[in-house]
Amino acid sequence: MWVYVGPLKYIPLELLTKKALIGAILMVPLIFASCSIFKSKPYKTATRDRSLDQIYKSQRTKKPDLSIPRSSHGNPPFWYRNRRTTQKELPPQSESNKSLSTKTPIPDFFSKTPKVFIDDLDQASLKKVILNQLKTMEFIDPSKTQRLGDLMVTNGWLKETLVSFLSLTNENLPPNEFSQRLREEFIIHRVGKGKNQKVLFTGYYAPMMEASRVKTDKYRYPIYKLPEPSSEPQLIGHSKKYRIRKSSVPDIQAWRKYTRKQIDGDGILTGQELEIAWLSDDVDRFFLHIQGSGQLQFVDGTSSGAHFAGTNNYEFGGLGKRMIKDGVINLAQGSMQGIKKYFKEHPEDIQKYFFHNKRYIFFKLSNKGKPRGSGGGELLGGRSIATDKKVYPAGGLAFVKLRKPILNKKNEIVQWKSFSRFVVDQDTGNAIRGKGRADFYFGMGDIAGAKAGHFHERGDVFYIVKKSNHVRKKS
Repeated sequence: MWVYVGPLKYIPLELLTKKALIGAILMVPLIFASCSIFKSKPYKTATRDRSLDQIYKSQRTKKPDLSIPRSSHGNPPFWYRNRRTTQKELPPQSESNKSLSTKTPIPDFFSKTPKVFIDDLDQASLKKVILNQLKTMEFIDPSKTQRLGDLMVTNGWLKETLVSFLSLTNENLPPNEFSQRLREEFIIHRVGKGKNQKVLFTGYYAPMMEASRVKTDKYRYPIYKLPEPSSEPQLIGHSKKYRIRKSSVPDIQAWRKYTRKQIDGDGILTGQELEIAWLSDDVDRFFLHIQGSGQLQFVDGTSSGAHFAGTNNYEFGGLGKRMIKDGVINLAQGSMQGIKKYFKEHPEDIQKYFFHNKRYIFFKLSNKGKPRGSGGGELLGGRSIATDKKVYPAGGLAFVKLRKPILNKKNEIVQWKSFSRFVVDQDTGNAIRGKGRADFYFGMGDIAGAKAGHFHERGDVFYIVKKSNHVRKKS
């Protein structure tokens, strides 16, 4: 059969059917494209006629702050590059957007800072701890550069920071105005470890304990002063150069190789007149070593501070972790109070665990004030902290946000309460290592010990440095 399709034109019916079928198939995409309900969203698909660059450009007219996302090294992220968009096709950034680029990141010390700096203690204690530290900074080299987290700062500028901050506090400004001035005149440098930049705090204190200046049946556990170097060796032989054989030269620091077991167990230092005081309790003596200083109340009515003088060559051996590992106490009993209670009930285990910690502390007696930190400043309970001095310098001013324990009349912790406070970095500790560790000093006595023994808190730490060209980023 033939079909008429135009003037004097006829084609077979079979051929017309085939052409109609092909045409219908070809028309399907056009029908879908012409319907708005089937059109792709601009942020989902980029066609040849409408590239992603154009999409971002159109979006920026609605939201001027929107810019093409970039990875840490300044290039578009992988999901953007995989859409066949090259670096040359990226739209230029405006001046306002350049400040947001990761090529010039915003320093961490300008971010995440508190809006208002609230101190939960009185200003008198804050001024006192600053003055304590300033006294020791009169004799330091002001030009020496110290590391302060990711900053480098001179000793002189640390001192100038304390002086300027003290002057600011003396103006007695309202909290909001004080906080604004602080942000304007000082760098607020957040420190810590991990994604959230937290610092793990433990607590320490200066114990007060009874002691005797002589050994008695009750007071029979000695604390030692630092052994003095032995006298110079005598020359042996008659050679022209008077050479000394190694065997004839005594080891003037042999005591540094002595372990806790050799000193306290075997009595290797006995009879050398090194004992400076005697205690009535071996557990108290051990924790005096852990704290590094304390106050001794002698039976003759006098008192004296026992301060850190030196140590042997061994690393600190953790006591609580070893006891938890052995299963003699659980994690909740790993505090100082829990450990003391265990040894009171199991005195037969004292030497076993004490001798595991080979590190030994030597002391010196002093009547000059309260315990002092490694930086030389007198410590003040609640206002002094200890850090790793390879990371944070002595004399650094800091603002901390933590939780503190609240005690009842029996020195039992009844709750934990959030607080914020200015402190001064004045000390260090054997177990305090790295940028994410610190020790909080609670003061002297049983109340301070009850707080310090349970303190294990992660918090925020902001070091405060006066703005100047004396401060630079650590390279």
